[in-house]
Amino acid sequence: MKFLVTLTLLLGFVCFSCAQDTDKKDIPALINNTRELRTLMQSDPHRPIYHFVAPEGHAMPFDPNGAIYWKGKYHLGYIYQKLRNGKYEHVWGHAVSTDLLHWSLYPDMLDIKNGDLEKGIFSGGTFLSKEGIPHIMYHGEGANANMVAYSNDDDLKAWKKFEGNPVLKTPDIKDPLNNKAEYSAWDPEGWYDTKAGYYYQISGGKNPALFKSKDMYTWQHLGRLLDGNKKFLYDSEDLSCPDFFSIGGKSMLLFISHNIGAQYFIGNFANDHYTIEQHGRMNWPGGTFFAPEQLKDDNGRNIIWGWVLERKPAGFKDYGWSGIMSMPRVLSLDKNNILQINPPAEISAIRTSEAKEENIVVSPDSEKTLKASGTSLEIKLELEGGNRSAYGVKVFCSPDGREETVISYDPIKKDITINFIKSSVNGPVMMPANAMFGKPVDGFPEKVSEQSAPFELKPGEKLLLDIFIDRSVIEVFANGRQCITQVVYPELAESTGIKIFSKGEKVSAKEVQVWKMAQTNSY
Repeated sequence: MKFLVTLTLLLGFVCFSCAQDTDKKDIPALINNTRELRTLMQSDPHRPIYHFVAPEGHAMPFDPNGAIYWKGKYHLGYIYQKLRNGKYEHVWGHAVSTDLLHWSLYPDMLDIKNGDLEKGIFSGGTFLSKEGIPHIMYHGEGANANMVAYSNDDDLKAWKKFEGNPVLKTPDIKDPLNNKAEYSAWDPEGWYDTKAGYYYQISGGKNPALFKSKDMYTWQHLGRLLDGNKKFLYDSEDLSCPDFFSIGGKSMLLFISHNIGAQYFIGNFANDHYTIEQHGRMNWPGGTFFAPEQLKDDNGRNIIWGWVLERKPAGFKDYGWSGIMSMPRVLSLDKNNILQINPPAEISAIRTSEAKEENIVVSPDSEKTLKASGTSLEIKLELEGGNRSAYGVKVFCSPDGREETVISYDPIKKDITINFIKSSVNGPVMMPANAMFGKPVDGFPEKVSEQSAPFELKPGEKLLLDIFIDRSVIEVFANGRQCITQVVYPELAESTGIKIFSKGEKVSAKEVQVWKMAQTNSY
């Protein structure tokens, strides 16, 4: 009965509470319902403990947005759905941290009210105006227009919508992702270029475009952003959730396509033109790393988050929530302008109960079970294997072998792979190749059993893995040059084991460190 009451609460609590006058609310009942909901979410064996998650409710989408480091605090907006007047509306929540790990909730960053042009708040990002004031440029859902808001509040709790809204309107079309118009108002990115003395705006979609303005009121269309550079993308891809920023003397554009997920360009921006030198991906068929958002902090670090879409099998119990953020990742460029991806140094603050093993040797075609175990861990190791066969680490392993998720490096295929076909006992587990929706991923079946990211060791280089598992999320950092993210759903309580394995040649590990990770989520 309690479970049914709580599920009813999930669907109707917000509408109920909004409909009541404050002095008529049944405060004890609200308190009890809140506790029941919290208890329900805490009982979910797949709810991460140190990845930021939606506080409650099903967040779909859960894009990170509006990230900014301001006056000593990290601010992270996120899309969620607020039930109001009998329907769900997209708004931005607002989380704040001083250490990238522990988050407090502020009042919603962006919302809608009667009289607004938009019916919901879709993706966008922050920038500083010419005067140094924090601004947000976002897409107004339902208005086919891009909007701006700003804040003069040191805590960024109060945002005011720009008097000049909308700053960009779509030509008379209904679908900005599939239109044939010259441009459309879709997921925007804005910034102020101090050297040029202009505001710039990227407006995404199927034909992403570039605009500039002196005052944010009147915008000049500069043409298509990817003219001459379309070769980097499949024809089935769009460009959404753009985030444009400086990194190591270059200009980087993070974005997604709805069918393949997160990716990036690195190049140079000058004279109103973006020249692309590199293209790379942060998600591959089978994965769900989506809608990345970046900020630059007071140490000059480029830090990103991504939404990790869930793939819970049909029939799994509903625990009243969905919405997971990736760990924060620090991006940088090496001396050859190759992207480096690493966890932040702050992560060491939540390491507990270190277990260490040394001088491990695994014979060909065998595996070694580590002494450490768990479901919310950091596993750090250096592996030396052969050059003809795959080797790596297995996590979420059951003692009887019925459940396991395999993380492997293949020196022949030159890739890092997470194979999840045995990740749930009621397998074989197959997941959609598409990251979210859209046309099928070129060259892949509708469903896959693994996700593979390109990666190659340099001559004489050992495989350095920093693996983070958190109940249903796996993030693998490889030699600081690659990162791959996967969701899995182990069903057996005993699936806590860790193994090192070799396919065909001897593998050795000089040292393996495993830490249990402290809980950072309130529940």
